[in-house]
Amino acid sequence: MQDAYVKIWAHAGRYRVTGHSPMTWLITIARNTAIDRLRARRMHREIEDYHEGLAAPGGNPEHIALARSEAGRIQRCLEELEQDRRAAITGAYLDGLSYAELAARAGIPLNTMRTWLRRGLTALRECMTR
Repeated sequence: MQDAYVKIWAHAGRYRVTGHSPMTWLITIARNTAIDRLRARRMHREIEDYHEGLAAPGGNPEHIALARSEAGRIQRCLEELEQDRRAAITGAYLDGLSYAELAARAGIPLNTMRTWLRRGLTALRECMTR
């Protein structure tokens, strides 16, 4: 929040009356600052790192066990995918990278990345139904 307040203070002169409320401008800056912070500290993680976050905090042991079981199934299905497809899916859906960021990281066109993700998700769905 402090970063957002500092940005708002430093750039208050940039606000222009355009029909939107000042609160919309403030919320946009706060949201973008939060996203920037998350992206700055994000590191690539494997699916095992997400096991703990799958169950709701304070969930009962049964829910935690079911969530871990599902995470294991997802991990096995991800391992069936090619490495570049797996990296694209985990980057998009676990790390929150945009399609453009993923395409730039992989050095491929944006539409190719969209195709990789669509086909990868289809393969995951098929694997999860087995």
